Amino acid sequence: MPTTLELDSVAKSVYLAMVAQPHADVRKLAEQLDESDGSVNRALEQLSELSLVAPGDAATGWMPVEPEVGLTAMLARQQADLARRQLQFEDSRLEVARLLAAHGSRPQGHVPGVEWLSGESAVWKRVAELADGCEEETLSLGPTERLSQTVIDASRPVDESLLLRGIRSRSILLDSARSDPSAMDYLRWKTESVGGVRTLPSLPVWMILIDRRHVVVPVSNFRSVMGGLVCTTESIVNAFAELFAKLWKEATPLTDARPRTHGRLSLQEQHILRLWARGLTDASAARQMDVSLRTVRRLSEKLTERFGAHSRFQLGAMAIAQGSILADDMI
Repeated sequence: MPTTLELDSVAKSVYLAMVAQPHADVRKLAEQLDESDGSVNRALEQLSELSLVAPGDAATGWMPVEPEVGLTAMLARQQADLARRQLQFEDSRLEVARLLAAHGSRPQGHVPGVEWLSGESAVWKRVAELADGCEEETLSLGPTERLSQTVIDASRPVDESLLLRGIRSRSILLDSARSDPSAMDYLRWKTESVGGVRTLPSLPVWMILIDRRHVVVPVSNFRSVMGGLVCTTESIVNAFAELFAKLWKEATPLTDARPRTHGRLSLQEQHILRLWARGLTDASAARQMDVSLRTVRRLSEKLTERFGAHSRFQLGAMAIAQGSILADDMI
């Protein structure tokens, strides 16, 4: 896992080894650390981005920056980045609040078929009301990030209400939920009691569909529900239903082990290739899949070696040429 300084274990080991042996070349560092040359080179790129190494005359092409100087500079940059992110978060929260307040102050029916909800409690209250009136089935995608205890606590009473009335539900969640013990306890109960649960590497949207007549789309930011909307417009509801049906066919049932690939690319590998093809960075792909940056980089190393590629562009081109992903995935 990355450290709090965003320095993964390989990069940390390479940096410490270079401090001890400033003139060691890549091959020597790789042998000493039991890593591949590619891993060492990627670590050097990461260290360069963090200004912990600088161009030099060593065989690696880099020289380690004095630890105290490099770490102090890196901490200063991270503090500035944290302040920037906090400002973005506050701006986003203010914008969502303004949007919800503006729509909430309009007379009901101003936007036909659309109901705006402000705040997390309002969202879950409305979901519970719609679930109480549910007659056939509920379908849900997401959330599009880790299944938090807050969401579990809000969802369980709804599921229990559906169970009492014999109404089934189907849910598609992130693959990352499989590695979360507390989430798995709830999901196993839900699978056995209420309906089916399947998983995918990432999800496009968080939505809850009630009787294919109401769709609830929570608005979240930094794993906090800011509000949401409820839509009853038939064309929009049908579009969400079709999206769910398509993803349900692709998803893996929670009760199944992840399928053996027998030499083929895994679903996770195919998915990361598609995300890269769409221009996502490693960090963006990691956030969308709710996995660590190290996991994404490990996939990158594995796929690069498998295809014999020398760049991310070449990797995408070779994956398309061999049919591992489709050209349409570039869109």
